[in-house]
This record gives sequence, structure tokens and C-alpha cells, in this order.
Amino acid sequence: MANAKITGEFSTITWRDALSVAYTHDRMWVISSPNMRFVPAPAVGIVDVVLRADYRYGTVDPIQWPQIYSPGYEYLAAIPRRVPPTHRLSPLWWTPLEEADFERVEGCSLRCLGLLRQDSIRALCELVDEMSTLVAAVDVPSARVDQHLAWLETAMRHAGERLRTFPCTFRDAAMQVREAQRYWLMCRAFLDYQTRMRRSDRPKPVNIGLMGAFTTDPAVVQELYTAGIPVWWIRQDASMLQEIVVVAIEEIQEPEEVCMRVGPDHGEVLYRGLVGTAHLAATARGGHTYLDISRAPLLTVELLGGYAPALSHREYQSAIETLDEQPRHSERRTPIARSRQPGAGPSRGSGPSSLGSRVHPYSRSAKTDKSHGRGIDKFADIVHPWMPPALTIWRDVMQSVAQVPRTNPWGYWIPDPGMFVRTQTEDRATRYFMTWLRVRPGWLYMLRVRDAALSRISPQWWRDFLYGDTGRSDQDQETRNAIRARQFMHVFGKAFQREDLDLNPTAAPTWHGHKLSTLDKALCPQIIWEICELGFRIELLALDRLLVPLRQRTHSEEYREDLIGRVFPDGSVYGVTALPAEGHEGLSAQLPQRRAPYLEAFRVVLARWPRCPPSIHASIPITTALSAETIIARERTLVEFYVETFYDESGRAPIVPRMFPRP
Repeated sequence: MANAKITGEFSTITWRDALSVAYTHDRMWVISSPNMRFVPAPAVGIVDVVLRADYRYGTVDPIQWPQIYSPGYEYLAAIPRRVPPTHRLSPLWWTPLEEADFERVEGCSLRCLGLLRQDSIRALCELVDEMSTLVAAVDVPSARVDQHLAWLETAMRHAGERLRTFPCTFRDAAMQVREAQRYWLMCRAFLDYQTRMRRSDRPKPVNIGLMGAFTTDPAVVQELYTAGIPVWWIRQDASMLQEIVVVAIEEIQEPEEVCMRVGPDHGEVLYRGLVGTAHLAATARGGHTYLDISRAPLLTVELLGGYAPALSHREYQSAIETLDEQPRHSERRTPIARSRQPGAGPSRGSGPSSLGSRVHPYSRSAKTDKSHGRGIDKFADIVHPWMPPALTIWRDVMQSVAQVPRTNPWGYWIPDPGMFVRTQTEDRATRYFMTWLRVRPGWLYMLRVRDAALSRISPQWWRDFLYGDTGRSDQDQETRNAIRARQFMHVFGKAFQREDLDLNPTAAPTWHGHKLSTLDKALCPQIIWEICELGFRIELLALDRLLVPLRQRTHSEEYREDLIGRVFPDGSVYGVTALPAEGHEGLSAQLPQRRAPYLEAFRVVLARWPRCPPSIHASIPITTALSAETIIARERTLVEFYVETFYDESGRAPIVPRMFPRP
């Protein structure tokens, strides 16, 4: 810096000058800032993105330390810096503690599942709600900007919803806190960046509360300086001309409060490569569980040729008997299903033109799986005091399906609701209900583990598992517990270890605020209604994943789940967060006009599917302004297309929604 003009004055500094300047440790580069009095150490060259012990990504994390100004993520320069604990935004840097903040679910068969206490997350969730409202009111300048901001808000909102309602491990809960915090900060940065980058005749005062960015581009230095965003210019010493004003020469600052300890995944590298867009994208990975986010490469949810069929009874028994020979740790598990290859699977405009030539997820030459139906017509309506009333249109469409013998049908992501009322004894029915209530939180967790291959779950597994006993009187308790543990691990071993299981929980399970030490028969219709609702939601999601593979857009699953969530009053795909209030039953509302918004959301989902008829994808929206007769006619068209498509792809009857039974 021999040619630089060093002075203690900075009243006449321009974007070319240096309020502070420092050498890199190798003395090969000089870093200067025209608007900041310190110089942080930059992350340059080849970096590793690794999840750290605090569930962030260390010094390469843009919400913790300034990064290289990169295309697509320019707005990260406006990330807010950490605030004092007394500040109203301090929950955005809050870290939950397991002993103080985590409350385990009582009566659950998986003792490690729970939720963060509502008092602990209230302030963070309120900030999430405020940001969602703010984003909804923003007038964005372009479709591209609108799409990116919508993704940030959706990811933030979904993380907040999971915090409130998704029983999970403490590790997952801590990760969801970080997800909600991260996307809130990114939303705020995006909005502030757009505001500050508007044209201005004079430089804006620098906001030292923003993270800032590094760059080698003088044009970027000028833009950020004019916008009042902290910026550091990386250049060779020779580029610092004699006219440059230098106020102070500083020592480069290393991060002091950034956690670099290896996280629970033992330092698995999620990304290794040059700093920039790719490394920043790796830090913005979202997911339902820790495993979604902590593993590389990114998992795909689409499957080659469709979902694997349910195991036959013989295959199921073999899997149970040999389970102890398999690796038990979730980090060593191998997915059953294979990922789709690029271009595989049906897509609009490129698939076969007739239903008879569709891609089927099973082999037509395989033997029919007799255990799946057990001679029961699953399309026929079930009449039972505990079975909620059928929705007229859904019942009529189900009974009109032209059934053709199918082979190797899909299994059930959710137990067949009819199983609970087709029992021969009241004792078996009671066992089914109570076992389901105990395992329900863990099962809803498993539905979010993307490579669990739950379509392979055998109906025989459900019967054995829900009954809760081996049925062998000559077996001692230790043997029965061992068999029971193998039944558990057959499915739950994808995400849990044996020590997580509680085969005989003593506490009563809780269902939507009801603590049930014994089965309350008055609640059975509502419990079955929820099972039907869960089955419909998960099967709709599964079929949409198969028919509409989304590989071209970042975080496409967030968009998919948000789109499908609009079909339901609570906006949730993986669970029923609350029983429906009167007048807000969604697709099961009695008045057609009350069903209209949810039918329109259903239409938007189906309109994306291959071979969707023009009466759906080319029709006008379903609104409350239409007559009741028109809404009902449009509804029937949607239901017919959905039921026939599901049967064609799965080889079995779908689980369909039913009317919510009021006490």
C-alpha cells in the first residue's frame, strides 16, 4: 500500500477509498471497505458446507458471516446482524435447550418424540406470522422476484408450522427453529435489499446492522456503497492507486462467536467447491427432518417407474425374521426405492395418449396379492356406527369405478380405515384404536422421511402391529416383546434406533386434547374421520409426486406441499393440526359454496396431471359466485378424475374424505 494516501479524515471518502483496509493472512490480497471500520476474514476459494453443532454452517453461513456477493443471492448482503437479547428480534438467534424447552409426547411408542413448549417458541412464531403478513402485502417489481420471495416466505411459514404442530426429536425441533430463523432473515434481507437498491442521486447512510458482502467487482462496490450496505473490496495491492484515501489500516478480523464444532452427523460434507452461488444454495437447504437436511446428496422423492408395491405376506414374514441381521443405525440405512432418472415418469405433453398405455408402478405379469384385499370390495361404502358418513359424490363415484383385476397394488401409507370396523371382536377393535393412538405421532413423523418407502408396508403388518400381540399363548413376555420390537423396527428402523422404542408406555396417549387411558367409543367416529383425512392427504401428495416430478426449481417440494395444503382448511399435508370448526370443514362442508375454495385448490392440483381433461385444466375457476348445481357438477368431474387416476396408478381403491361427525 505504498502508493496509498493514508489519512485520519474520512469526510470526503468515496466508494473508491478505504475507511478501513487490511491484508489477507497470505499477504497476497488487500481488502478495503469504503463504509465499514473493520475488515472480516473472507471465505474464499474451496469451502466445505458442513452442519455444525449449533445447526448452522459456521463461517460459510451467510446468516452468520459476510460472504462473496453472488448471482441469485445478492440480497444476502442485507442479512440483519445479531441483536442484543433485549431486542424484539432476538428470537431470531435463540437456541432451544432440550431440558428447558422440549416436552415429550406422553403415551407415545417412541419416547424420543416431542414438541418445543409453546411458551418457548411463541415469540419466534409471532415474528414468522408478522413476516408472512408483510410479504403478502409487498408489491414486487417482477415475476422472478415475486417467485423467489414467495419461496422464502413459504419455506419460513412451513418451518413455523412444523414447530407448532409436528412431534419430532429434539434434534429435528432445533433444526426447524434454525429453518424458521434462517428464512425469516432471508425474507427481511430480500425486502431491505430491494428497497435500498432503488436508484438514488446520493449515497444512503451505511446501515452497520446489515451483514454486508465481499466482492472483486468495482461496480458492485459502487452499488452497495450507494445503497448504504456494508461492502468489502478484495483486490491486489497494486490496484490501490495514489489517489485512494485510506483512513485506517486494520488487522483482519476472525469470527469469534461462530460455532465450528462438528454436528451430530459427524461432519458429513453437504457441498465442497468454490464459494459463491452453489455454496450459498447448500446452506439454504430445507426439510422436514434433520436427516433431510444433514445428508448429501439431496434425496429425490420421485421413484423409477412408480412406488414399490406392498410386500406379500411371505415377504413380510421374511423381512421380520431377518431384521436383526440388518444395520440398525439410521445413518447406515439403504432406501428400498431407487431414484428416478432425469426424464423418467409421466409429464404433460410427453406421455402416452391413452390410459391403457400409461406407465404402471407394478409388473402386470406378477401374481395378484390376495392378502391385500382379502376378498373385500374396498370401493364399496362401509356402514358402521363408527364410520363417518360418506360424502355423496365420493361414494357414488367410488361405486361406479369399473374394476379390473390388478396386480401388486400399493400398500397403505395410512392404515385402511375399514380395518378398524371390520374386526370380529370388540377387543381387537379396541387394540387397533389404542395402538394407533400410541403410534400416531411416530407414524406421522415417518411419513415425512422421504426414503422410508412406506408404500411397501404390508396390510398384514398393519393387522399384526395394531393388534399389539403375537397371538401365541406359548410364548413368554420376553419373546413377545422381541417380536414386537422387530415389527416396530421393520418400519421405524429407517429413522430410529431400538432404544428409542417404548413397547409398553404407561402414560395415556393424547388425541386432539383428549387424554385416553381407555378407548372412548364416542370419539371413535372422529378418530376414523382423521384416519380417512390423513389417508386422502398423503395419497394425494404421493400421486402428485409420481405424476408431476419437479426437478427444475429449487425447493420444488415446498411449492408442491403449499399447493396441496390449500385443499385443506388447516393448510397441512402431513397431519390434521386441528379438528374442523363448524362451517370450516373444507371438502366435506355441507354447503357447496363453502366447499368452493377447496374444490378450486383441488382443481389446480389436478390440472397439472397428465391426461387431465379440458373440463378441469381449461375450465374457469370454481368460486362461490357459481350456482350450487354448477359447483356440484364440477366437483363430480374432479372426483371422477382423481379416483380413476389413483386406481389406474396404484391398483387399489383410494382412501377418500368423509363427513366430519359432530358429537
